[in-house]
Amino acid sequence: MKKLGQKQFEYYCSNTDFLSHFDFDITPYLSVVEFDGDETILHEGTRPPFLYYIISGSLKRYVTHENGRVSLVNFLSGPCFIGEIEMLQKQRVAKGVKAITACVAFAVDFAACEDKILNDNKFLRHLIFYLSRNSVKSGYRHAANRAWPLKNRLARFILNTSHNNIYRQRHTETSEYLGVTYRHLLYVIAELVEAGILCRTKRGYEITDRPALEKLAAVMPAERQI
Repeated sequence: MKKLGQKQFEYYCSNTDFLSHFDFDITPYLSVVEFDGDETILHEGTRPPFLYYIISGSLKRYVTHENGRVSLVNFLSGPCFIGEIEMLQKQRVAKGVKAITACVAFAVDFAACEDKILNDNKFLRHLIFYLSRNSVKSGYRHAANRAWPLKNRLARFILNTSHNNIYRQRHTETSEYLGVTYRHLLYVIAELVEAGILCRTKRGYEITDRPALEKLAAVMPAERQI
């Protein structure tokens, strides 16, 4: 994590609506930070040091089970909060969160303004609407996993999780996230490679025909908005 300078701080304060969600001046408790792609934002089992508001970039949330297996919980892209549930539930420790692409975020020093935030009705109303929208999106994803062929869902998944035109998510995590068998996933990936849409490389799978991949993903309707 790298803290950005005063000019960047002023730029993001002026060009986002984040400050408008509070009834008090949040800026004394605020900084702007940047995460590199693949950098861990929250470590599993720890208390988040900040409440993060991701301005730009994409990331994934995951959990490691007692048997060592890793499950993807969801994928997020800015604007979004990280650490909001842990903030509301004081004893709760974080699930792991890792950046997929470079991310720019506001970092709120929650410990220094806890009473103000938790008694700010304007911010809490905003957070309720935010969590409600996320709940609707989660429900839509589970419904889509039952309604659409894997090829279409995988196309959207690859577009959402690729970085610098390279897709390299673990097959075990992807198959579980999409609700299919490992073997079925490999079969469909092989179809995309054979069609010239993907090409296997040492770095992962390169997207070689993005328009074709986008066409497959576009068959599915956009996630419901409220």
